[in-house]
Amino acid sequence: MHVSDATFVVTDTETTGTKAETDRVIEIGAVKVVDGEIVDRYQQLVNPQRSIPGRITKLTGITTGMVFDAPPMEEVLPEYLDFLDDGVLTAHNLSFDKGFLDAELDRMGRDPLSNETLCTVRLARRLLPGLDSKGLSRLVQFYDITVDGRHRALGDAEATGIVLRRLLSQLAFEHEIEDVDDLLSFQHRRYQKVRETPSHLKKIRNEVLPDAPDAPGVYLLKNSRGASLYIGKAKKLSDRLRSHFTAVESKGSRKRKMLQKVRTVEWEETGTELEAILRESRLIKTEKPRYNRAQRRYYSRPFIRLDTTNEYPTLSWTRTLSDDDAEYYGPVRNTDRADMVVDVASRFFRLRECDDDRLHLGQRCLYADMDRCTVPCENEDKAAYARAVENVRAFLTGQDRAVLEELRARMQQASEERDFEKAAEIRDTLEPLETILEKQRVVAAPIRHHNAALVHRTKEATTADVLFVRFGRFVESVSCECPPTSEDRTRLQTHCRTHFDPAAEPPSNFTKRATDEIRLLSHWTYAHRDELFVVRWTPARDPETLVGDLCDALGGTEKTPGQVTEP
Repeated sequence: MHVSDATFVVTDTETTGTKAETDRVIEIGAVKVVDGEIVDRYQQLVNPQRSIPGRITKLTGITTGMVFDAPPMEEVLPEYLDFLDDGVLTAHNLSFDKGFLDAELDRMGRDPLSNETLCTVRLARRLLPGLDSKGLSRLVQFYDITVDGRHRALGDAEATGIVLRRLLSQLAFEHEIEDVDDLLSFQHRRYQKVRETPSHLKKIRNEVLPDAPDAPGVYLLKNSRGASLYIGKAKKLSDRLRSHFTAVESKGSRKRKMLQKVRTVEWEETGTELEAILRESRLIKTEKPRYNRAQRRYYSRPFIRLDTTNEYPTLSWTRTLSDDDAEYYGPVRNTDRADMVVDVASRFFRLRECDDDRLHLGQRCLYADMDRCTVPCENEDKAAYARAVENVRAFLTGQDRAVLEELRARMQQASEERDFEKAAEIRDTLEPLETILEKQRVVAAPIRHHNAALVHRTKEATTADVLFVRFGRFVESVSCECPPTSEDRTRLQTHCRTHFDPAAEPPSNFTKRATDEIRLLSHWTYAHRDELFVVRWTPARDPETLVGDLCDALGGTEKTPGQVTEP
């Protein structure tokens, strides 16, 4: 009989204990699975004619009171047997559930069940040897199954039914088993005969992976024609590559299909994790590997734009970094967050929102009536407006926390006044705003003025990476001892002179690649903000004076991680 024509009656029992001879069934749940679909269900509480132990109630939620008026097993079992009929009795850990059902039949003077049987634990052990556990909870997690009523008989039976469908699909795909007799015999195969590791995986594991370095970098998984199937990055190439080729059976179907096609593994070492991130992004966009879903194209992220070319600057957002002498901050994740930042800054700092033509006409606008503007069209107080602009800069660089504190106070007040809708609205603004401003705190400058050396030093490390950022982009890294040697100090002096040349001009325009790398740098610095020492540089400062601060950060003087050293 073909598997799709068979009826699998997936059964689960809840009991008062683990011993079929002395304990009793308190609930039976079952589902009929035909061609991978659940077509019928059965569920019934059973009066065990004894109290239910507290530990069982805690696990299942079934109390003695719930089964007090339930029918006894003498009435329930015939109903279940009618439901079972001549279907294949299926369970997760079949010996437990069948053992209890046979014990109940024996107490009634009846023969044990004679149906064909299938155990999904046995199938899982043979199909998923790399999975750390074959319990139902782990399989539900592995297959990302959502089922109501776990640890109740019907809920567990439904979960097992879905697991069965996944296992049958894997059997058909990997072992071409589509006959019921072959399926039933497969569950009893010796493990050694179930599956042999494909020769190409053996070769990669034995000949390639041992040479993988314990260093950051990018790796390329390629097929027999040399085309890249997947490109990834790693802090430690050896660990990351082993994770790909270990416990292959426990990985998702998409990853298993990819690994079936991999024939060669290549890698490139990079000096730092950040360089691996940047290199991975470039390679994915260039080669567009089939199994890379993310980073296949450049996305235009919005930047916050402070237009300082006018005597009364304005705040807005844009997707391009133009050479117009405006100040650009960010990027932020999407336009909704860009709108939020601009709106919050406008409400708190009251920069003008009108266009230049209206300003020059001297006409008061709606924003002035709403008290969202300092009304420069009427009062022409340039000094007061300049102070407001400075406050906006402090806000956008994460230096001024007053806005966050005010929003937090307003949220608390709304909550105390039981205006929970308003409190939730403020919370939904506050949480992403805190993240955005924390990212900006590490940068602490507009993009074209972001010039700094980032010292990345993890706990108990004997070396640290110094990463140089010029005009908002990563340019180079150097590894130094902690504390630095005289040779390290000399190298740092050379790099500071090279990268922080006061005569260097910022780029007139940023390409899509440059903009994307600014985003990746921002994300990386935020993720490692507690491990970074940031030493900022401005054109007014001699580049070599940075060396002292860098050496302090590298171990000459105790500093707090996350500290920003201002010029």
